[in-house]
Amino acid sequence: MAVYQSELLIEGAELNGENPLPIFRSRTKDQIVKENGTLSSEQKIKLGYETGVRVLPYRIQDRYTREKKMMTLKTIILENNILQAVFLPDYGGRLYSLVDKRTNRELLFRNPVMQPANLAIRNAWFSGGIEWNIGHFGHTFTTCSPLHAAKLTDDEGNEFLRIYEYERCKNVFWQIDFHLPPDSENLCIYVRVNNDNAASVPMYWWTNAAVAETKQVRVFSSTDEVIFLDSRVRELGAAKLPHLPMMPDVDLSYPNRFPFSCDYFFQNPEEVKAPWEAVAYEDGRLVYNRSTARLRYNKMFCWGSHAGGRRWCDFLAKPGEGDYIEIQAGFSPTQLHGLDQPATTAWDFTQLYGVANVDANQAHEENWKTARKYIDDEIEQLLPEDEVYRIHDKLQSYADREPKELLHTGSGWGALERLRREKKEGRSTPAGLRFEVASLSAAQHVWLELLETGRLPDSSIDDIPASWMVQDEWRDMLQDSLSERNNESWAAYMHLGVMLYEQGAEEEAIEAWERSLQLRPSAWVYRNLAETALRKEDTDAALSYMKQIIDISNGFPDVAFAEEYISLLIQSGQRSEAWSVYKAMPDSTQANQRLQIIVAPTALEKDEFEFLERLFATEVATLREGDKSIVELWYQYHARKMALKDNLEITDELVARASALFPLPPHIDFRMN
Repeated sequence: MAVYQSELLIEGAELNGENPLPIFRSRTKDQIVKENGTLSSEQKIKLGYETGVRVLPYRIQDRYTREKKMMTLKTIILENNILQAVFLPDYGGRLYSLVDKRTNRELLFRNPVMQPANLAIRNAWFSGGIEWNIGHFGHTFTTCSPLHAAKLTDDEGNEFLRIYEYERCKNVFWQIDFHLPPDSENLCIYVRVNNDNAASVPMYWWTNAAVAETKQVRVFSSTDEVIFLDSRVRELGAAKLPHLPMMPDVDLSYPNRFPFSCDYFFQNPEEVKAPWEAVAYEDGRLVYNRSTARLRYNKMFCWGSHAGGRRWCDFLAKPGEGDYIEIQAGFSPTQLHGLDQPATTAWDFTQLYGVANVDANQAHEENWKTARKYIDDEIEQLLPEDEVYRIHDKLQSYADREPKELLHTGSGWGALERLRREKKEGRSTPAGLRFEVASLSAAQHVWLELLETGRLPDSSIDDIPASWMVQDEWRDMLQDSLSERNNESWAAYMHLGVMLYEQGAEEEAIEAWERSLQLRPSAWVYRNLAETALRKEDTDAALSYMKQIIDISNGFPDVAFAEEYISLLIQSGQRSEAWSVYKAMPDSTQANQRLQIIVAPTALEKDEFEFLERLFATEVATLREGDKSIVELWYQYHARKMALKDNLEITDELVARASALFPLPPHIDFRMN
């Protein structure tokens, strides 16, 4: 009913820039996904399809610490007389909070801090609220980036909020419209993904909603058929709730009963036209969502009740204040299944979130089928299937409405794409999305000059390239430009090589980079050639290229080069050299936590115990989900000390003894099981 801007004062750690190096996609576009033989032939279709690692044209967001201070975050608030929704436009449009004003109770898990952690495609991610994941497998490219936001008005004069962006990896546009008309007990969410190009594109969507975890919170959905992921063996299987094969005697509709992290995906059959998922609490409170059929599949994720899972919850929030689970909804049977969105299509759906009170005894009835049937009936009374589609039809009618009042500016990439289309193709961006020229920044200006003048501007080899680009149309434009000798530059061939290599044209990319070096040697091109050598398992050649960087740059232009160089030295067996290079770096570089983790096994070999003890005493900021390197290092460190003390050989048995004698400090326990 009302949309307005505000601010949130919160304790948090800021993002301080991006890793400038291009991170090329996995050459294995499809992941090999293990399954235990219980999946049907239909459930195996496109399993692993197009789920390989992809980052470009985006950059990794790994510049953050655990040092928190008070921050002021921009918010956009949408509310009516019943619900208040708070959004973070600088952080992917995350729905940070959804409050029932009648009781002043939060429907979601609202994180008390803003703490980035290494869980997203681009590294930085934070827990809590509702996240909108589009484009590619994983926490989305823009989860910690600003989006465009606008205020609009419906036919009854009610204000609603639209967030939107241009997704560069898949070259699609997307929008989310949030409506809260007077007296609505549901936050109404309309999503449209627009592939208005002449080719199909691999697509991904998952809405991830974090809700508070209690010991007796119970998860329900419109089916009991699930595909589960056993995190202990990274293997999918099919089963029926409430029991799963790894814990056959435990009712696992209660996530807190998992002693390890786990996902299970509800497999709604096609006849379920309005899938739903809900969590029932001990006091009878029910938080639910229901959607149109495009969002056919639901999911439950939990960290598990073991020490590592609790540590992750505390690590992402505050000790004792971070327990949550996620209820999710997506396009495909699991997040490891792919699918294609056809050319010139717009996929849309409506999703509704609300809260109600139900009979706690019936919701927690021991018989799962009886309890699920009770919740199913309650959901149908609260939000009937016909009502879901009535709301969808109404919201869909506003999808093309042009925003009159812009509230927040996202990236300039949508504006650049609009200008390219208008100049080269005689068309524009989809209706309902405003991409203003004022949104263009330095990241887009290099490409804007290519568009307007037919020449990519040259730059200093000491400057960090403003951005990367991999879109086919820009590659063709750059190649056409380079047919004229006057347009040649080291930077143009560097960018062309990045485009070609990302698209799999490896030999052509190497030729472009070699031409760039002929025009002017640069650290950026030598690093990319090192990457090509490393992918061919030629570590010596990769090291040779990296050493060229030191020669021409008198060091490294960015700490990311140092991280890769030291990793290469260790990988090639030159551990002493790696330690010497590390120790010769400035103190500020040595203090880089990622470098310290990379070089830590070498420090152990050299008995640099003080270094290791300082590392163990710190809160590590950027360990990846499931990364056990610091866990293994802790046990090896203690085994090493035992071996030196008693003149023993280091064996698996000795490491096992160390594991028993020296329990992990909770702050470095990031195990998933």
